[in-house]
Amino acid sequence: MMAEPLFDSAEFRQVCGHFPTGVTAVTAVTADGTVAALTVNSFTSVSLEPAKVLFCVTSFSSSFPVLLGSDRIAIHILSQDQQDVARRFATSGLSGAQRLDGVSWVPGLDGVPLLPDTPAILTGRRDQVITSGDHVIILVDVDQVHLKPTDVPALSFYRGRFVTPSRTVTE
Repeated sequence: MMAEPLFDSAEFRQVCGHFPTGVTAVTAVTADGTVAALTVNSFTSVSLEPAKVLFCVTSFSSSFPVLLGSDRIAIHILSQDQQDVARRFATSGLSGAQRLDGVSWVPGLDGVPLLPDTPAILTGRRDQVITSGDHVIILVDVDQVHLKPTDVPALSFYRGRFVTPSRTVTE
């Protein structure tokens, strides 16, 4: 049994916000054509062999049922000049199809929407779904990658706002 935390959820969110994260756009489509399009900053690679990634989504997200009903998922790594896509895909009250309105996309395998203007896309099949607290961890077996070389930095999120890396540190 867990002890009661000595903080509230707003304080926890503020503390976690001190860790910068990348920003991705996730798309999926069910067999009947229902589309999911959402902004996700809880994305990470899991394994190189086999290629596997994960992202997290709240279990009460309107996109959650579509993600569960989709075999194929695409994760798009956004560039710093794609804040408009990140904001649009994070807009509550819009369906996945409405979020795609006005956004350049093409159908990929099984019809999953692909955003060709993003610097990198990983597509694959949903592997595992793990419930933890009010979120669900979705693991994806990656079977395709698309990379568009660019000098534009990736979009990041830090302390409640979009940020751009100020410099690259090399050794």
